[in-house]
Amino acid sequence: MEQPDEAATTESQDARVLERCPACRTMMDVTEIVPFTEVNCPNCGEPTRVRVKVNHFVISGLLGEGGMGSVFRATDTKLNRQVALKILKKECSANAEEREKLAIEARLTASVNHPHVVKVFDFGQDHNEFYIAMELVEKGSLDHLMAIQRRVGEAQALEVGMQIAMGLNAALEKGLIHRDIKPGNILFADAHTTKLVDFGLAIVMDEEASVRGEIWGTPYYIAPEKLDNQPEDYRSDIYSLGGTLFHALAGRPPYEAESASMVALKQLKSQAVSLQAFAPDVSSETAYVINRMMAKHPDERYQSYDELVSHLGYAREKVLERTRKPYQPKQRVVMETEETRKFTALLSIGLLVVILLLGLGVFLMRDRIFPEQAAAASARLMSPEAADEQLTRAVQTAATGDFEGARREFDQLAGETNVPQPQKNWAIFNAALMSILLGEAEDAVTRLRGVTEVYSTDDKQLRLASFFVDVARTVAADEVISPTVRNLYDTPEDAFALLLFGFWNWEVKADIADGGEILTSFVRAKARPDWVELYEPLAKPYADDWRVIAPLERSLTAAKTPADRERVLPRIKEAEGKLTSGSKAAKYLEGLRNSATVKPGS
Repeated sequence: MEQPDEAATTESQDARVLERCPACRTMMDVTEIVPFTEVNCPNCGEPTRVRVKVNHFVISGLLGEGGMGSVFRATDTKLNRQVALKILKKECSANAEEREKLAIEARLTASVNHPHVVKVFDFGQDHNEFYIAMELVEKGSLDHLMAIQRRVGEAQALEVGMQIAMGLNAALEKGLIHRDIKPGNILFADAHTTKLVDFGLAIVMDEEASVRGEIWGTPYYIAPEKLDNQPEDYRSDIYSLGGTLFHALAGRPPYEAESASMVALKQLKSQAVSLQAFAPDVSSETAYVINRMMAKHPDERYQSYDELVSHLGYAREKVLERTRKPYQPKQRVVMETEETRKFTALLSIGLLVVILLLGLGVFLMRDRIFPEQAAAASARLMSPEAADEQLTRAVQTAATGDFEGARREFDQLAGETNVPQPQKNWAIFNAALMSILLGEAEDAVTRLRGVTEVYSTDDKQLRLASFFVDVARTVAADEVISPTVRNLYDTPEDAFALLLFGFWNWEVKADIADGGEILTSFVRAKARPDWVELYEPLAKPYADDWRVIAPLERSLTAAKTPADRERVLPRIKEAEGKLTSGSKAAKYLEGLRNSATVKPGS
């Protein structure tokens, strides 16, 4: 290609977009290439990302893709802040109607100022690329959380419902209905804050009649009246939010079908769906709210968001109340006669005398009869400081490589009845980690499956108590854990989850790529409890090995020809002497070497 002397990026008279190869300085025509695409220079073959700058936004990564366009992480160089940059697809940019839809989305979303609605910062175009710059909310979506946990905890799902309903109410005050409520459009800013995004299908209620007949939305959650070409309003959004919460609580959507038309048929002709039919463990209060949100007729649903938020809050409070106190069996109703009552009273007195005599005898002989229990009764509850000290000693044993000995120490701590929380759960989780490192995955899963309930619902402890249950469920699912899970764990204590997930992928699932990504996140974590810090020398060789392997894998993926693959081979052979974590990394690298080797005739 010719190499003119003009600036590194320019636009010529025929609206072409040209960029230089950073390696050989060849000017490349990238006019038709999607922003942030990796291409190989036609001259030297060096891979590079092109079109990473859109106006004053510099793209640094892909966050997701949708029907109308892609969403990127980007830096606003004017205000020096991170944003989510939504760029319209080329085929949509060429369509004036689609460009106008993007502009409408920007204006509508920007008009709603609410903590549970994603903010819009800017809207514009550059080299025929139309974009919206939005608030960056990067802790994953409800859809992502459901993929990890399958079923979301009842209290958390109700909290999500309350927040999104409040955001929708704020939109309604501007005359807007959303029209596409679904798990993928509910984003987490942190573990307890959700935000509604993507008003791309939103309409002003006064304009509803003009779009009548267009069936927009996601089939699982679409309201029945929209399928029957009936008027829709905010109650259609309430139905869709109900369907979303149904999916989160039941682990499956309210209707399952192979196509949108079949879903429509089910919604129009089947009986009203019942949450308790698919999630019998949810409370009756929660089931009532969800079932009412999903009533087939709008008049039977909630008639205001205020009432909906109030009922969701009441159901959540009832769920939390039940976790704060033990289960109380229902009282039996007994019909008695006068004679029965007299006989019962005499019998009770007689039994009471016998019990008192036996109790006195046991008390006097207690040390001989129950020597172990007597010693335990005299022992005081272990202080958190003492439990932390014992936990740290066991971690120090693990850091030396004595996983079997460390597991015995963790088991001893977890088995003592006077150990407080959260130290008891930390001991269980560390023992499970030792089982993973010993290659005993089934034992690790068994230990974690025992952690099924939060140990406290106190506001100060609830997040950590829920953390244990969520992490246990994730590992107990017995699947490879996606590296994107790291977006959900960002407190110092969360670093241990990354350690557990990383070793699970690497040692149990032999998934070096996903395991390496997560262990690298663990090593890079800035703040960790002192005892978790002791694990870094154990994790670092794995992260170092992945840092050696990752660029080789990327180079092979980018290779277009056998010759390109063969050029990577010397680097792979050089890397073989650098690995230190063990056989799994060496075997993975061997697979890369086989992929790079050019076979005769290829």
